[in-house]
Amino acid sequence: MEQRDYTWSSIFAWGLTLSGATLATGGVIGMFWPQLDISWLCVIAFAAMMAFGIGLVNCAASGAMHAIKHRKADGGKVDYAVLLPALLCCIGFAFATNIGVHMGWEIVKANAPAGAHLPPAATVDIVFYIFAFAKPAMAWIVEGRKAMDAETMANRHAQRRREAAELAAAEAAVEAAKEAARLEAQRIDAAMAEAAQAEATATVEPEKAEAEAAEKKSRARRKPKTEEENREAARKAVARRAASFSIHRMQAQVRDFEQARAEQQITAQQIARACDKLIERGEKPNFRRVAEIMGVPRERIESAWPKGVPLDGTGEVRAA
Repeated sequence: MEQRDYTWSSIFAWGLTLSGATLATGGVIGMFWPQLDISWLCVIAFAAMMAFGIGLVNCAASGAMHAIKHRKADGGKVDYAVLLPALLCCIGFAFATNIGVHMGWEIVKANAPAGAHLPPAATVDIVFYIFAFAKPAMAWIVEGRKAMDAETMANRHAQRRREAAELAAAEAAVEAAKEAARLEAQRIDAAMAEAAQAEATATVEPEKAEAEAAEKKSRARRKPKTEEENREAARKAVARRAASFSIHRMQAQVRDFEQARAEQQITAQQIARACDKLIERGEKPNFRRVAEIMGVPRERIESAWPKGVPLDGTGEVRAA
């Protein structure tokens, strides 16, 4: 949070102090030095006191609202060291500035045309006091609206952070699925290579055995296979059949995964979140980059995005 300077409060306070000092000094000088005409200076100083007092009414009301909203470190919600002086200054300046307003009303009455129907003095005083307390009340209303706007912005930023977290989680899930599919494809390729090698070996072994048998046929009768050789041949046949079944099963799973990802429905909100991520990286969103991030063809992004809506707009505009 930025440290505020409270510039207007300082200006009004110093202006009121200097105006009061000028008025007091001018009164003393005019009393003991009547030859010096400084009545104009006293009039200006008194008018400045009224003007700065009106400004300090609003500043004091804002300070009171700030003290009420402030949360202390010990858990207290109200800083009375600021609240009580702010309320006293607000009420005091409200009554004090009515002096200048009432004097202005007397001048209005003195210069009013003959026969003008003016309200009585009591009614005018009531209206003046209403106006006097309307100034701090409006200051409180403005501060309250600022607080509500700040809460709205905080909620909006929290929503943006949640959406960014959801988008990051979705992208992480997609990357994990891609990595799993890649590893599965590598395993399938390795199994297919082993099966091909086993098949090639199985093809070469019978040919070699036939050649050896033909070579030995003339010399001696072929020796019958032992029980261990029969078991080894059966084991190899079962292994080849299991490898073939595993390869076909993995290929079917990969096809189902790719088909499900291709048929997944893409919404404009998902595209908008991908665009927001590109903007956070400092890139200008386009259909090609969005398609790369989401892992889908560019034609699907163009068909799902509303026509005529720019990709680099704000999230609220795109979502609306």
